[in-house]
Amino acid sequence: MGLALNRLMVLFSSGLLLSGCASEDHEDIKAWMQEQSSTMRGRVSRLPEIKPFPPVAYEAGLMPSPFSAAKIMTIDAVLDKSAPDRNRPLQPLESFPLEDLKVVGVILSGSKPYAIVQTPPPNKPKSVSVGEYVGQSFGKIVAINKDGVKIRETVRDINGVWVEQEKVLSVPTEGGF
Repeated sequence: MGLALNRLMVLFSSGLLLSGCASEDHEDIKAWMQEQSSTMRGRVSRLPEIKPFPPVAYEAGLMPSPFSAAKIMTIDAVLDKSAPDRNRPLQPLESFPLEDLKVVGVILSGSKPYAIVQTPPPNKPKSVSVGEYVGQSFGKIVAINKDGVKIRETVRDINGVWVEQEKVLSVPTEGGF
């Protein structure tokens, strides 16, 4: 019963404290706020008139896709001046992606260097020389030295123009294949 009496005393004293906070001590602030609010008037300007856009029908069969890179075509891409020769017969190593080909050795015999290129299994290595084509991006071997094979590929850029880029297939260091 003593616990119930303590709780009752705590509730009673809390009520007294709260009633003290509700006294009229802040009448001057309330009067100032009342005075200030009587002279304040908000002003909102009119919203601008919304003009409707004319609807445009998109007919997918007649127009190119709006997300296609083919929409951006330059004059160079249309003229196709620097395109690789597509009429020449393909060489055996052009059926493999350049990433699948590995140079396993270089033979410097006289004035003409040769490189030994390993294709994916079960194929056997093939010897190549300067001027031959490798890879699927019209890659032409332009140089062979003791460090590897330099290849000049002809690829289309984002605008559809044929550009050349050089890649190197390096001879692996000792013990690395």
